Amino acid sequence: MIEDLEYETDRRQDITDGRRRNFKQGWTRAVEGQEYQDVLEELTWNNLGWRLGKMFGETPDDLREEILDWCVEQRNATGSQ
Repeated sequence: MIEDLEYETDRRQDITDGRRRNFKQGWTRAVEGQEYQDVLEELTWNNLGWRLGKMFGETPDDLREEILDWCVEQRNATGSQ
């Protein structure tokens, strides 16, 4: 599981409604058992959702939103911009 969290470059940009949808879309794909088709060496909102969905599985929408908000705060606090 830890290898699912590894990446070389953080490509996430400031969060927008579209990027929130991408995060949730990635999570849903993981829950549905889909493998990630793109490169995982770069961290994006979509593949972060996929990575967390793979780890946590089916999760209520409000908790998924809370996790995403935490990820945004963590990104901003560490200067990964």
